[in-house]
Amino acid sequence: MLKKIFFFFVYFLSLFSFSNGEETGSSSDSFSSASKKKLRFFNLDLHISVIADIKTIFESLGHEVVNWSISGHTWVFGKERDYVEVVNENTWWNLNQEMCDQFYEKYKGYLSQFDAFIVTHTPSFSLLYEKLNKPIIVVNTTRYEQPFTLYPDKWKWLNDYLNKGVEDGKIIIVSNNKGDQQYIKHYTGIENEHIPSLCLYTNAHYTGKKESFIFKCPFLNVIKRFISPESLIGNSELPGPYAWQDLYDFKGFVHIPYQISTMTLFELYSANVPLFFPSKQFLRDLLFQAPQWVLSQLSFFKIYESFFPTTKGDPNNLNDPDIVNFWIDSCDFYDEENMPYVQYFDSFLHLEHLLKTTDCAAISQKMREYNEKRKQRVLEKWKAILQKLTASEPRP
Repeated sequence: MLKKIFFFFVYFLSLFSFSNGEETGSSSDSFSSASKKKLRFFNLDLHISVIADIKTIFESLGHEVVNWSISGHTWVFGKERDYVEVVNENTWWNLNQEMCDQFYEKYKGYLSQFDAFIVTHTPSFSLLYEKLNKPIIVVNTTRYEQPFTLYPDKWKWLNDYLNKGVEDGKIIIVSNNKGDQQYIKHYTGIENEHIPSLCLYTNAHYTGKKESFIFKCPFLNVIKRFISPESLIGNSELPGPYAWQDLYDFKGFVHIPYQISTMTLFELYSANVPLFFPSKQFLRDLLFQAPQWVLSQLSFFKIYESFFPTTKGDPNNLNDPDIVNFWIDSCDFYDEENMPYVQYFDSFLHLEHLLKTTDCAAISQKMREYNEKRKQRVLEKWKAILQKLTASEPRP
């Protein structure tokens, strides 16, 4: 049962994302790429969108990213799932040291040709590259310990590995949202940089030429009691498959969130699509009334239907009101520094009013202007990280 729940979560997360040898080389214990060199990165991933975002950014900066995906949703990018031995869609959830050793022996000849590795979903995959002794960039997106949540010894194994890698200068950790930035720091003590995702790979932009809005909501029938039918269309009512542009032609998106950060949200924001979310207080009210639907994936302990930790201040203790407030305050859609111009409703009646009166075209234009600055800020941060890799010299 536990295994089925876990695979359902991975499927659910991926669906909403469109929201992803040779000898070991240098014995350097730091970044060893030559100065001004085009870097070649390798990635093995469970999630299609996070690595697609990084690949788009890195390749725009002149580097190469080779991605093997074991996600069941590679079709979104017109690909088939890659066949991978040892660690694949059927085995990854049981990752252990023996599997890491087997993966290394199987692929060391191929993997040693790369300058560095990218790890996104899930950060535990960084353990696969330990013996290759090369730089690893970890992009932390959703509770980094997956799949070790219920296995304290394995979770500690990952924590110790990440701490040593950061201390030795081999691992760089970046978080794409402020909640997970603090989450990994809580459990590891590691300071890490926040760099939001851009998701420019959609190559689509807002038009708003349709009159209705799209609702991403698990209880759409309840909302329909308050919203006139001509004002909305639920995701389940959309014909599929459909292109990103089909979605961005709607007037706007209304979200009842299941998570603090999703790749879908980054995609929509970068495409300048007007976004409507519950206010913080209304979200608290909805969470109290429908915890099975609202912010339902804050913790893998909840996904696994396991007991929450009881320590006060533990980010997985969802029975602690302060922790619930922490997660709500960390939501991307409340982060005005990185996502201004999101519209908030205090009730469904208030939402009805906003849908009738909001100038979505004006909001989209403000988002467009802001996104130019946001894009440059994100690219500069990644450029600085990559320059460190290309400029670093081996330590003796």
